[in-house]
Parts: sequence; structure tokens; C-alpha cells
Amino acid sequence: IVLVTVVQTCALPIFADGAAILAAMTKISAATSKLNTTISDFHGGLIGLAETIPILVESTQLLNDIKAGTKTADASAELTIDETIQVSGATSKLVEGVQTSLKTIVNTKSEFDKLLVISPIVLLNLEQEKAATDKFTKAVIAKLPEQFRSIAQGLTAPVDVAFDNAIATYKKFF
Repeated sequence: IVLVTVVQTCALPIFADGAAILAAMTKISAATSKLNTTISDFHGGLIGLAETIPILVESTQLLNDIKAGTKTADASAELTIDETIQVSGATSKLVEGVQTSLKTIVNTKSEFDKLLVISPIVLLNLEQEKAATDKFTKAVIAKLPEQFRSIAQGLTAPVDVAFDNAIATYKKFF
């Protein structure tokens, strides 16, 4: 009987909620901010080569956090109005952080170019992070009450513009 109960319990779907989505957004915001700081502190040259390792590690962690956030959003039930308002506030903060980070990445391109192999890796990371961000955004928006979805799309649109700009800048290397 205990085994049957455990199996039945494990078979039940586990739903996330607005708090879980907010926690995911907070984690993504923190990873974005950390990456931005690390890139801002980049010195370039041969010393900079060693500094690229933390950038790549943090970029990978950010990508993993975005993917985990997408899973959380996918597992969530539709958000309440109160949760939607909270997610909206967190979204504004996250959009601002992403824009700042992408601007820093664009501004650091000339230093990355000097190391030859770094800019192509940054481009690949940007493309992967944009794809993951698009999925995360769609997953969160899908959980909002219908009447808020178009507003949310407008609120997150600047992220696409910032990613597109950064990707276009890094494609100039080739």
C-alpha cells in the first residue's frame, strides 16, 4: 500500500505558481547582473584571456537559469491578477537589467575582438540566450490572464530589440 501511494503521489503533476515564476525571474536577474559586472570589469589583452573564463561560466549559468525558469513557467497554472501585477514589476526590472547587460556586451566587443576566439563564442552565447529568453517570455506570457498578454508582449519587446542589436554587432566580426 505504501508503494502504491508513493507511485500515485509521484505521478501527480506539480504546478508552480506566481511565486515560483518570481523566484525564477529573480534568479535570472541576479545572474544577468553578475554577468554584466564581470563583463564591465573585463580588461582585454592577455590578462583578459583569463578573465573570459568567468564570463563564459556566468553566461552558461544564465542560460541554465533561463531554461529552468521556462520549465517553472510551463509548470505553472494561470496567474492571478495579484501575481500578474507582481510579475509585471519583476519583468520591468529584468528587462532593464537585460538591456544594460547587452549594452555592456556590445560596448566590450572591440576588446573581445582582440582575442579573436572570444567574439564568435559570445555571438553563439547571445543567440542561445535570445532563443531561451524568447521561450521563457512566451511561457510566462501564456500564464497571464488573457487581458494582460498583449501588455506583457509590449513590456518585453525591448529585450528582443537589445538582443537583435547585440547579435548584429557581433556578426560584424565575420
